[in-house]
Amino acid sequence: AQSGAFCGAGGGGGASEVGSIGEDGPEVGGDGGDGVASSITGSSVTRAGGGGGSAGNTSPGSGGTGGGGTGASSSNTGSSGTTNTGGGGGGCSSVANNGGSGVVIIRLPNSYTVTPGASHTMNTITDGSFNVYEFTAGDDDITIS
Repeated sequence: AQSGAFCGAGGGGGASEVGSIGEDGPEVGGDGGDGVASSITGSSVTRAGGGGGSAGNTSPGSGGTGGGGTGASSSNTGSSGTTNTGGGGGGCSSVANNGGSGVVIIRLPNSYTVTPGASHTMNTITDGSFNVYEFTAGDDDITIS
């Protein structure tokens, strides 16, 4: 880095790769690392992308695939990670961007029964002879029988 120069912040690591480094002269934020694709629900979905790095006056980093938020610069506020992906929030020097909420996914043969606790938000997907249960909120027990 140059003496007295500002450097863009590095991007956050994703589930499948590290984020890239920030640069100086001009300030460029690093991109977030990419997440990992999974087909547990029957369709491919990428989750856990890293957040982009901030940059003072120029180019912030992009979020990694899988819900990573965009970094901020002096002319934009960046973005939070995408809901239910666990993606990282974009970097910012003044106002934080939240990471995306996570999700718990259970895939079972449809001969099993899943009973969520009262606080859970659950979505059920049928994929052939399997049921896929997605939990996006909750903090009590889940019963599988």
